Amino acid sequence: AIALGVLASGMDLCAMYPITPATSASHYLSDVFERAGGIVHQAEDEIAACAFAIGASYTGKVAVTITSGPGYSLKQEGIGLAVMAEIPLVVVNVQRGGPSTGLPTKVEQGDLLAALYGQPGDTPKVVLAPATIEECFHFVILARKLAEEFRTPVLILTDSNLATGVAP
Repeated sequence: AIALGVLASGMDLCAMYPITPATSASHYLSDVFERAGGIVHQAEDEIAACAFAIGASYTGKVAVTITSGPGYSLKQEGIGLAVMAEIPLVVVNVQRGGPSTGLPTKVEQGDLLAALYGQPGDTPKVVLAPATIEECFHFVILARKLAEEFRTPVLILTDSNLATGVAP
């Protein structure tokens, strides 16, 4: 649903580095995004993925970067730059349980405080947290609109159940 939201929103670019459980969205986009006029850029690491997306947004593209908790931690400085420079950016964080590489059998929504306060200083941004697969789709479209309207990063916090689950 995240990937379909990216397509429906009309975004131009997805910059990412493979990290579970966020890879399902980027894998789907890798298969179909080019046919819709988009580009998926697999960067050499999470920091580069964030910087690439920020640079693309700075040049007028509409960019998203998709990651999970440990990757989100590495993107913090870049997100702070995007706030300061008023660069629209959509960031999807597919949260997973536990610190570092996470836990294979536990789901967690533990990145809220990092999303709100992870950057140094005053870095206001929008944080959206979908509760259903349907909201994942619609919130990506909303995130693009908000990022462009307010020229700021918009973060979408989802989790591994929504990322890899199946709609009832």
